[in-house]
Amino acid sequence: MSINFGQLKTNIGNRVQDTSTAFATIIGYYINHRYRDILRRTNWNSIVADYTFTATSASTIASASTYTLPSDFGKELYVYNQGTEKNLVYVPFDNLSIDYVNEIYDTGTLESYTIFDTKNTSATSAEASAARVKKIKFVPAPSTDNTIDIPYIMRAADLSGSTDELVLDCEMAIEYGATADAWLYKRQFSKARDMEGLYEKAIQSLLWDKEYSPNRLPMMGVEPLDRDMGI
Repeated sequence: MSINFGQLKTNIGNRVQDTSTAFATIIGYYINHRYRDILRRTNWNSIVADYTFTATSASTIASASTYTLPSDFGKELYVYNQGTEKNLVYVPFDNLSIDYVNEIYDTGTLESYTIFDTKNTSATSAEASAARVKKIKFVPAPSTDNTIDIPYIMRAADLSGSTDELVLDCEMAIEYGATADAWLYKRQFSKARDMEGLYEKAIQSLLWDKEYSPNRLPMMGVEPLDRDMGI
């Protein structure tokens, strides 16, 4: 079991000899900053395998083609149309008008999709964490109802409550990184530099632990040569 958010703040406060409540709040921001960085760099993934929704025909192309994805949506593994039994092709949003110039405002059998970030127009000022959402757009828009499978890699939420725990055993790396940020805040630059070095070393250990397994060769795939071909 990993160290929780409250204990991380306490440990870092002890490292920099400032355990005040006000500074613990600042440390919390540093912890989440390093937490997100570690998850990106280790390519952390926890898969939601059974997410589906129905893309329906509608009175307007906009409402038929575009759908809001779950708030924890990170990256799709694939987009599969159960009706046609085919995977849809990903197209970058800025290429839609080039690659699908005749279909972008049309309806028919789903061929392609794009996923993009946009402002959450339904969010209030109190919903800062929900200010942005991910949406999926289909081209052409569906002319009939379609059940769509989208297994996706879940995006981890920021730590907030004292008992919140990490989704990855990376507490030591977080402590080093957030301590470096805390020393920078206190203008202790040489101490911050030393902790930054320990942070990078801890991430390298995380990457090795994640990739290494006794039953596979990490980082490369070996293909034996065929002796009969004289190679």
